[in-house]
Amino acid sequence: MNIKKITVLSFTILFLLVSTILVGCERCSMNEKEASLSFSEFIESGDFNDINLTIYYMNFALTRTRVRLYQLIGGWYDNSGQLIAGWYTHRIVVAGEDLAEQRDLISRTVNAEVMPIENETFVDARLYYVFEHAKYGELFSFLAFGGGDTMFVNGVEVEHNGVFYEMVLPFLPEDAVETIERYLNAMRLRTQ
Repeated sequence: MNIKKITVLSFTILFLLVSTILVGCERCSMNEKEASLSFSEFIESGDFNDINLTIYYMNFALTRTRVRLYQLIGGWYDNSGQLIAGWYTHRIVVAGEDLAEQRDLISRTVNAEVMPIENETFVDARLYYVFEHAKYGELFSFLAFGGGDTMFVNGVEVEHNGVFYEMVLPFLPEDAVETIERYLNAMRLRTQ
């Protein structure tokens, strides 16, 4: 009799455990559907309230040493772009209401055609920006430069496209804008 009770109790516990796991998986998949909303959906709706843009910038010609992404975003700067440890870098955070004014530019950037690169190269991080949503986290990121004339969009190395640089020009200091515009002009001349 005790064996029957133990067996029934074991199956009941097993059933409850499996049911709990299945219900938990259902909740996870529901959250994944919510979290998979695309950035372009936010742009189309015009809802920038919970989105911010963080830009990390280091002068392109400041050093010949390769800079890793973690070095660029990892504290070589302060909020006013002060010289820290020999590096002049900027960290700029743009709030949603300021982003709404640049809706067309953001839309052009997010919808730009990208051509993935087959052979990945090294990273030399001089410009990185990321759009983040308060609830959903990272929506879109850009990193310049890969080896040569490549860049990274959402972590994938792609061929050069100037629109990704133009995206941040309204938010950068004048000296950074001038440097990026010179770089873009040089790239246009090379491709003609």
